[in-house]
Amino acid sequence: MVSKLFSDLQDLSVSKGNTQTRWHSSQFETQIADLDSILTENIANVDLQRDAIRQKINIVLSKLFVLKNDPYLLNFWQNPGQAASGLIPLFQFETRAIAIADKPAQITPSDLLDLRDILRKARPVVRKISLRSVELAAAQSTKRRMKFARQLTWTGGFAIGFLIMLASLLLLMDRMLLSAIRRAAALTASSRQLAATVAGSLDAIVIADSFSKIIEYNASAEGVFGWTRKEIIGRTMEDIFLPEGLRDTYKNAMNQPLLQDSSEAIYPTRFELSGRRKNGEEFPVELNMTFVKRNDDAIFMAYIRDVSDRKITEKALIEARDRAESADKAKSQFLAVMSHEMRTPLAGIIGIMDLLKTTKLSQKQDRYIQIATSSSTVLLDHINEALNITRIDVGKLELSSQEFNLPDLAETLVEVLEPLSKKKNLDLRLQLANNIESNFMGDSHRIRQILINLLGNAIKFTDQGNINFSITGSDGPETSFVHFIISDTGLGIAPENHQKIFEEFVAITQGDQSQVRGDGLGLHISRKIARLMGGDIMVKSDIGKGAEFTLSLPLERVRKIDGKVAEPASFPHKENQNLSILVVEDNNVNREVLGDMLKGLGHSVSRATNGVEALDCANIQSFDIIFMDINMPVMDGIETTHRIRADSKLNSKACIVGLTAHGSDEFGEEAQQAGMDNFFTKPIRLEALRKIIYDIVSNDQFAVIDEFSPVLTELFETLGREKVLRIGEKFFEELDVFIQQSIDGVFAEDHVALVEATHKMKGAAVLLGQNVLETPLDQLECHTLEGDLTDLTNSIQSLRNIAQQSKAAFFDFTP
Repeated sequence: MVSKLFSDLQDLSVSKGNTQTRWHSSQFETQIADLDSILTENIANVDLQRDAIRQKINIVLSKLFVLKNDPYLLNFWQNPGQAASGLIPLFQFETRAIAIADKPAQITPSDLLDLRDILRKARPVVRKISLRSVELAAAQSTKRRMKFARQLTWTGGFAIGFLIMLASLLLLMDRMLLSAIRRAAALTASSRQLAATVAGSLDAIVIADSFSKIIEYNASAEGVFGWTRKEIIGRTMEDIFLPEGLRDTYKNAMNQPLLQDSSEAIYPTRFELSGRRKNGEEFPVELNMTFVKRNDDAIFMAYIRDVSDRKITEKALIEARDRAESADKAKSQFLAVMSHEMRTPLAGIIGIMDLLKTTKLSQKQDRYIQIATSSSTVLLDHINEALNITRIDVGKLELSSQEFNLPDLAETLVEVLEPLSKKKNLDLRLQLANNIESNFMGDSHRIRQILINLLGNAIKFTDQGNINFSITGSDGPETSFVHFIISDTGLGIAPENHQKIFEEFVAITQGDQSQVRGDGLGLHISRKIARLMGGDIMVKSDIGKGAEFTLSLPLERVRKIDGKVAEPASFPHKENQNLSILVVEDNNVNREVLGDMLKGLGHSVSRATNGVEALDCANIQSFDIIFMDINMPVMDGIETTHRIRADSKLNSKACIVGLTAHGSDEFGEEAQQAGMDNFFTKPIRLEALRKIIYDIVSNDQFAVIDEFSPVLTELFETLGREKVLRIGEKFFEELDVFIQQSIDGVFAEDHVALVEATHKMKGAAVLLGQNVLETPLDQLECHTLEGDLTDLTNSIQSLRNIAQQSKAAFFDFTP
């Protein structure tokens, strides 16, 4: 900028092209005046100086030529507006002057007069050109001065800004210097603090170079290893601190970071190994090593901690944990074994009492049976509670949601517990709100378990008065929040004990009295189950004012029912439902009781004591239902079911019902994977057994094939077994094709073809004596003719299941 300033100043002091333009215009004006004077003189003088006139004309024309090509006046000449306003006389003069100057003949006075007249007309134009050159010179001079002024202003502004920036930079450098001084002081203090920390650290800190030579060693290291700093500096870490077997490993660990391509890096490594003291003693240490690499130098920093005490503590904790796990496992095994051992005789007791009910009893005997049955039921619930402790603790308690009738459940509970309440002269009352008289979805078994516990406690801890059992609910769009309220007139519970009674193994007593409230298990388990179902149990009570327990549960409504309490379901036996049943049970009492129950229901019963005997029976006789105990000697029920499903030609499709004295949660999934159709926990009551069989035979997928039409016997006698079997094989192949086509939708749009194919299959089944197939085929034909195919998929699937059983029975048939 300074250079540009001096350049503009120099340019301002030197004349430029506009000055030349002004000079040429002035000269041109002067030469025009001289030419005018010469022309006037020569016109008056007879003796014309023609050469002088030509010379003067040529000078004027040359000046005019120079002005016409001057860059500063070029726009003036080329501007049409200027030519229209006065340049024409000048151009006329130029034209006439050139003609006269170039005239080959003598210049005449008339030529001079003509040239002078034109010249005098052009002189104002010449004057204007001269003035224009002056204006241009003045404008250019002003422009140059303004340019210089701007440059001077910019240079001055820049100089001022530069000075301000320089002052700011000096101030910044001053502050940076002060900051650097403070950082240096802080770094010095930090270095001292770090040195003090290293020196006072409880962990041993050892610093070594890339050759593992020790260059620093703190006081804690002296206490850990027994070497003084003076003794250790300059020696290698692996030779001093590590046992023989670990030295090579340590060297490899130190060399590995050095191979990394990094100018500066930190590689922390934490591991446990054995260290060695000065006296040769080996002890466990925790080593945390960091590595810093700068250029070709490397530093290893080892932070070493003696973990001998921690290892001893960890070992003790591990041993304590193992003992606790062993004890917990032993408790679980004990509960499982006791459950099985207690359920097994209990199943026999309950079964015998159910059988006794079917005999003719006196009123007193019937009452005794009811009391014994109720007591057995309560005992069974206590066994279930003991098992639930383990299941809840390990998170294996599973809820099973199914549709149930809440009024029925409440009525049944009252019937079961009423003998216990009457024994103490207590009035057990049931109150049902109108909005809970519907079916709900939920785990009715768990709900019943909780309510039995709450009602049982109310009876147990009430000596006089009454027990009210009321059920209310608040309805939402699809779910009702049902409240089961059990209130008694017992001694009550102190407010400070309201939460304690829900703790595990807690029994509340008052003074010298025996236990007043809480059996240590029931309430604890009940609240946990209630919370698993999304509800809770709350208590309101005080000493001498009785207690009120409220079980609140969210339950999904299913449908409304008619009547306050549904009548107990009955399961009548229809004609031709005498089933062939195999009971597989290792306990003699249970085997005989279950067999007698089934015989009492009108069924044929075979018995086996273990899985091997069950396989033998399954290979020589076809059974409709097999009741399979899970836990048996020689071969258990799971393995037996696997083999029957895989290998038995007669019973691979038979209905298999699993039974166990353990909880259903332990073996339910295994039973299903093995191929069992149902799974139940012992003991099975007579009414429950009747319902199980009724549900099985009522299923469309179950068909009893216990006898064949005489037509089949006649076919075997007339055509021979081999030919009949070939015909049957072809029939069943065509039937499989028909079923598959129906499933694939071949007849979806062609109902006529479906009727024809169904009629054809029905006729063939009748000819082969397959009466069990005739009924579903006939129903399918009738529904198709009526146009009712809404349940076609289920009908075809049911037909397929019946066809499979019929096929197996057909090829096993012997007339």
